[in-house]
Amino acid sequence: MTSSSTYLVECVRELVANGASADERVDALVLRGRLPSANAQVAWLAFADEIPPPFSGLQVYDPALGGDLVAGDVFDSTREVVITLGKPAPEGCAFFVFQSGIPRYLTQRTVLPRLAIADFNSNQAFRARGLEVISWDLAQPIPPPASLPSPIDPTRYVRDFVPDREIVSDLSPWILEAPPAAPSPAHRAWEKVAARRLLGGLVSRAWLEEGQVWLQAAATPPIYRIQADDPALPGVRSPLTEAAHWVFLSGSDIEARHLLFSGELARASRPQQDLATTLDQALEAAKAAYEAHVQSSSRETLKALADLRKTVIDETQKVAQRAQDLAATLWRDLAVSAAPFILKILGDATKAPSPLISSLFYFFAALFIGLSFWLQWRINSAFFESQTSSRRSWLQSLYSYISVREREEIAETPIEQAMKNYRETRGVLLFVYVLLIVVLIAAGARTLHESPASST
Repeated sequence: MTSSSTYLVECVRELVANGASADERVDALVLRGRLPSANAQVAWLAFADEIPPPFSGLQVYDPALGGDLVAGDVFDSTREVVITLGKPAPEGCAFFVFQSGIPRYLTQRTVLPRLAIADFNSNQAFRARGLEVISWDLAQPIPPPASLPSPIDPTRYVRDFVPDREIVSDLSPWILEAPPAAPSPAHRAWEKVAARRLLGGLVSRAWLEEGQVWLQAAATPPIYRIQADDPALPGVRSPLTEAAHWVFLSGSDIEARHLLFSGELARASRPQQDLATTLDQALEAAKAAYEAHVQSSSRETLKALADLRKTVIDETQKVAQRAQDLAATLWRDLAVSAAPFILKILGDATKAPSPLISSLFYFFAALFIGLSFWLQWRINSAFFESQTSSRRSWLQSLYSYISVREREEIAETPIEQAMKNYRETRGVLLFVYVLLIVVLIAAGARTLHESPASST
């Protein structure tokens, strides 16, 4: 601490020791009481004129006068004053002079990731997953908090009927990672709030009844209910932490684990049984039930993958068959395209047919093969659209069994490769068909053009 800030904190402690009340919030410390001496009044007014860092401001207010005390005012030992000390407000950190203000601060729905307390020593420091409580050394700047872990949000699994909302949106500040080496009022206050927050995130619903918040596990009998401020809760903070860690931090299937634990908590409760035993039995039963669930899901997943592979093979074979069918029609259409030329050759050998009839043969052949290719294209497009819609439906049913990567590798990539081969084949055939149609139309036009010349 700097000498000025140290002296200021000593003056604060002296004032509180002499009977002044302290109302501490995140942004300010408000002291109400009588100044102990004329020297104390001079010191406080000096602080008001020049506030030592890291504090942001100080006001000495006299409610009887309705204004601030200033230098030169006569000291009155019976005068009640209100001193407001502004505190620093860096991002992500809350500062407190006394530990007495910590309980009210922790009951807020959200807390900042770092809490620094002047009336605190390093042995009392502790750390949770989303909260660090440290000693406030006024001589050293407080570094910004490290990058926060992803929040643990239980609100999607717990139905909250409390108007002010009992269930918090992040359990990270209430999961202890590094306990303190020495006890402290701040840690005891944190344990009390943490137990309530953790149990609130593990039950199935919360509601308000005649001013009392209740937490309930399971929605159908058997039902376990407990008051949110039950005095037994702080003593079971450790088993609640273990349960919350298993439910929210041991895998991606959070909803299943939460549902199992809530149900097992209701089944494990017994009259006259302490809460710690109930929690231990519930967690053990929930883990066993989840293991059975995982094994059952594994069998369903293997069956789903086998069905998927069979379906993909069928799909790719159908696409390949469509490409083969499209290529096979080319030979038939080549025969149709060759018919006018064969008729012309045979006609030249015997008796030449009418030029008009010959040209109509060419035009009809061009129309026939163009229409044939277009119909095949339309039929295949309609078939592929139907298959895509059907494939989307059965892939949707597999979303709960396989990952996106597995779905892409096993199903989507092979089918897309088959479609790519089909499109390449169709492009080649399109070029061939266009060439045939151009040749037939040109031959028909040439025949019509030559007919007047031959008649003359």
